[in-house]
Amino acid sequence: MTFGYQQQTVHEATAARASIENLNARHNRLYSAGDKASWVATFKHSGATLTVDGRAYSKIWEAFSGGHGTLVTLDHDITVDGVHATQRSVAMVVDDAGAIRGLGTFSDTLIYERGGWYYATRSWDWTLSPQLSPSDT
Repeated sequence: MTFGYQQQTVHEATAARASIENLNARHNRLYSAGDKASWVATFKHSGATLTVDGRAYSKIWEAFSGGHGTLVTLDHDITVDGVHATQRSVAMVVDDAGAIRGLGTFSDTLIYERGGWYYATRSWDWTLSPQLSPSDT
């Protein structure tokens, strides 16, 4: 059975969304584990930027503040357009006792390259516990 154009488009967008959600999960686990090198690899190979509370980093590794709790993202709003995508989600950092140490939002642009999805730009805006930003850890 072959798909029509609309069916194929929906199928590809659904597969892309699932892959982006897997990227999010991997990103969160690496951040939580304090694995900076692997966490950086979730961003596109060159030209990626990360902004944390208005401070932009072109050297992604300088913004890393992981390993101090569990990063969880939820309420993902993902839009896929071919090899480009945008995403907005809620982010929480929870400590070992279960207390929320940080709460904010991610706003992302993503790109499909080298056989997978990567963050091209990511903006993390804290609404609770901004002391967890990289400049303060």
